[in-house]
Amino acid sequence: MNHKQNRRWLVYIPLVLFAIVALTPFYYLIVTAFKDLNEASQQATFWPRSFALFENIRFVFQHPDYRIGRMFMNTMFIFAMKTAGTVLTCSIAAYGFAMYEFPFKNILFFVLLSTMMIPGEILGIPIYEFMVNTGLKEVAYIPLWIATWFATDVFIIFMFRQFFMNIPKALIEAARMDGYNEFQIFFRIIVPINRPVFVTVILLYFIGTYNDLYGPALYITDKSNWVMVHSINIFETLYSSGSSSYIVPWNYVSVASLVAMIPVVLLFGFMQKQFMESVAGVGIKG
Repeated sequence: MNHKQNRRWLVYIPLVLFAIVALTPFYYLIVTAFKDLNEASQQATFWPRSFALFENIRFVFQHPDYRIGRMFMNTMFIFAMKTAGTVLTCSIAAYGFAMYEFPFKNILFFVLLSTMMIPGEILGIPIYEFMVNTGLKEVAYIPLWIATWFATDVFIIFMFRQFFMNIPKALIEAARMDGYNEFQIFFRIIVPINRPVFVTVILLYFIGTYNDLYGPALYITDKSNWVMVHSINIFETLYSSGSSSYIVPWNYVSVASLVAMIPVVLLFGFMQKQFMESVAGVGIKG
């Protein structure tokens, strides 16, 4: 074994160890889905003794509140509205910062980035009061997506800007000389060239919307409007009696979690190439 192969093993061994640590919770989730209620409620074991997977699946899908299709479609509606608003407004804002020169541009962009340091929860109470007082709290999930139509995601603006700055300005000037207006330049040149970053934003917003518990817990009360995060919460509080101590049926929770993970895993599997391209592209030019 030569020196180069030795160095390769020095890299692979830590990566394998880190991969094992990262996959251990997922493995335990699968193992717990095989256990019955008694075993899942006892001390943690890394191999099931009861093998009640099919009974757990049957119980989960037969639960009257577990309307997985409706919850998934509700989640997809929120995702579509949030993604459309963010992609459209944030990309246009980033295009302005990347391609135009105007007074105090760098200062304004610095101030914009500084707002990322402000916790979003600070505005939670006034926004909630506004939604309740205007009667919009549970109308078409408006509180969960309306802000995205005003270019409020600073990180996404930054990501788009980094990609747009890599486009030669001579290409934009040539398009203007050919008679293209700014909207034609943006949608016919900028968007196709930067497809990986648009795909990545869609992927990030899908995962973010899918995993968002705070917003739905705050604004959604009607069972017909429940989203995917509620599909797990149904079984977390299944045996809750209102007291602080109650049994959590981790076997049912694990089955519901595995079902909820399927769309995320499939989407990331199809889009991982574009995601890695965008991650690599963010740091090309500042």
